[in-house]
Amino acid sequence: MVSMAAYDENRAELKELKSVTKELAARLSEDRWCIEQIADFRQLRAYLEKTPLLDMLMYDVTRPDARDYLRRIRKEYRSAGLLILADKNTSPMTYMKPDIHADSLLLKPWSREQAFEVLEEFIREYLRAVQSSQELGEQFYIIDTKEGSIRIPYERICYFEAREKKIYVCAGNEEFAFYHTIDKLAEELPEQFIRCHRGFIVNKFKIRKIMLSQNIICLADGFAVPLSRSYKADVKELGR
Repeated sequence: MVSMAAYDENRAELKELKSVTKELAARLSEDRWCIEQIADFRQLRAYLEKTPLLDMLMYDVTRPDARDYLRRIRKEYRSAGLLILADKNTSPMTYMKPDIHADSLLLKPWSREQAFEVLEEFIREYLRAVQSSQELGEQFYIIDTKEGSIRIPYERICYFEAREKKIYVCAGNEEFAFYHTIDKLAEELPEQFIRCHRGFIVNKFKIRKIMLSQNIICLADGFAVPLSRSYKADVKELGR
């Protein structure tokens, strides 16, 4: 499954962008695509504050506050493909920056043919990047479902939990379940993940505090997971 958000203050443009994207997605990918349409800046902020998984983003930078907010978004979604929507009155100096790192640009006003050409290149490049990452075994944890693969960037994962005969992966405010064993999972994950309990594996980079006396690990986004005696020595090494 590919998750995309499209933010454009012009509702007619937004509708056309979704139409073009759906047509291209059906032609270029076998995955199911989930496209969130957003035409209001406040709605955009409310949506992103929930930290949803996001593979691709089309983003209107014609509002000054939207341009400022984009830099914050990019810190959270570094691996997401980014297509900028701008016009001739928007200086490229405001969005062509290293910390924003846009992958493509569509200038307003545009025709359907122009949107089709730019979006096709944008989507193809994203799919190539995903394929390359999968071949190298980097960047994503992939869950296969009946609706297609869900790619979760490692940087977004807080922890994995074994419960109810499944593995649950916590990525911000979203949780995904799949069938696996925690022992095999611990062997497969890269070194940034560490076992801290018989039922938990945490992302080292999400650890904010280790409370050894209380057997608790505090993670980013307000999460806390148990720390068992068996794994305490390994976790203590992280603080050295």
